[in-house]
Amino acid sequence: MLPLTVKQVTKIFKNQSGATFKALDSVSVSIQPGTIFGLLGPNGAGKSTLINLISGIMLPDQGSVEIFGVNVATQTERAKQLLGVVPQEIVMEMAFSVEEVLYYFGGMYGVLRSERKARIRQVLVDLGLEDKAGERARNLSGGMKRRLMIAKAILHRPKLLILDEPTAGVDVSLRQKIWGLVRRLSEEGTTVLFTTHYLEEAEKLCDSITLINHGRVIKEGKLKDIQREFSENSIHFELFDPAAPVLVGAIAVGSEFEYPLKNLAVDMAAITAHYGTNLKSIRSEAASLEHIFLKLTNDTL
Repeated sequence: MLPLTVKQVTKIFKNQSGATFKALDSVSVSIQPGTIFGLLGPNGAGKSTLINLISGIMLPDQGSVEIFGVNVATQTERAKQLLGVVPQEIVMEMAFSVEEVLYYFGGMYGVLRSERKARIRQVLVDLGLEDKAGERARNLSGGMKRRLMIAKAILHRPKLLILDEPTAGVDVSLRQKIWGLVRRLSEEGTTVLFTTHYLEEAEKLCDSITLINHGRVIKEGKLKDIQREFSENSIHFELFDPAAPVLVGAIAVGSEFEYPLKNLAVDMAAITAHYGTNLKSIRSEAASLEHIFLKLTNDTL
């Protein structure tokens, strides 16, 4: 049974003038067990709306959402027991200590009292919060609050974990810690749905991705397969000074350039001769996610 099945979901809203628009338009998504799945798209693409539907915060106008076969609209409470969610916004019980917050949420999600303290100790260690157990949540730094949000979401060991921009605005050290935790949870069998604006992050973590734009799915599949599709017959390169005169045949795509591949040795030599020391990197394989996204949307994340 699949961890997540979204079937032909449409969600309609009204704007301030009363006109309706489709935040999601017949979107279908499915995730394989134990994988790290990337949901990508620019601001306004519909990612947050889809997360809210999966979480049971909203109901779809059309279509269905199932978590391990449990319909989120009709069996909301049961579905939520299978799910852990780390939203973009920091939402917290500021007057309570870190340990008290986790103890409360453990009880709310059915973690037995006899197991709760041991689990709390473990997630505190996993997220580097062990020395903050008695600290009031309101006194934590932004990065520490983000860690506590993740601790709340994984305490009950959900089968499906949603991380909505979990590394936005955090330092490099915390980002690496979150990456390591995500990989470990995946190895232990948790399925992870990951949204991010950092495309290099998706490249490092995700097994498969779905790109959405203007409420529609525009590309989906295994990341390596998509990169291979967009890498055929092209050389990709970056420049220190992208404003330099462009080699005939080269096309700018985001921060990269694309050059049609006919003869690898000859074409590499032509690019190197034209740009000289201005050439930052050059490769004939694996188009970056930024490159793919820009080609599909003419937009930026």
